[in-house]
Amino acid sequence: MSTERAESAAASAGDAAADGAVSVRPAAPADVHHILDMIHELAAYEGEPHNPKITVDELLRDGLQSSSPWFFALVAECGGAVVGHALCNRAYSSATGRAYYVEDLFVRPAARRRGVGLALLRHLCRMAVREGVRRVDWHVLETNAPALAFYARLGARDLRLHEGRAALRLYPDSIDELAAARD
Repeated sequence: MSTERAESAAASAGDAAADGAVSVRPAAPADVHHILDMIHELAAYEGEPHNPKITVDELLRDGLQSSSPWFFALVAECGGAVVGHALCNRAYSSATGRAYYVEDLFVRPAARRRGVGLALLRHLCRMAVREGVRRVDWHVLETNAPALAFYARLGARDLRLHEGRAALRLYPDSIDELAAARD
């Protein structure tokens, strides 16, 4: 994200947040640059500013312009400016059936503490009720105390404590190694 574009987005978010009213809607292809900027902002906040390798073209191809999308996204607006987003996947649980996985939930700093995150989650939960989704999952950095407290107030349970579950991941080198192994 260019510094100029980031500063402009931050200024717009601050001006918009002052307007107060938050609206949430499904993301459209025209929102892709805002979403990518916020993906980079979130990565920087999490201490991984060079981690996102995703591109505008991939976001369009894999979700916002796909007839068989890998993800869906919601955007939150205040005063016409995009101030937050949720990037989600449909999933399936052998225990509960339909589920959503929230990959990113991000609110620009100037718009925080104004109900934007809550509005995004409410919209997602309303979608879940309509679609018969029985579970919404996501990960949060253990060091992100404000987010953990926010989610706990909403009734989210920490699976480390509630179910003793660890989050695991295979990275490309392990994926390639396993895929290439002979049976």
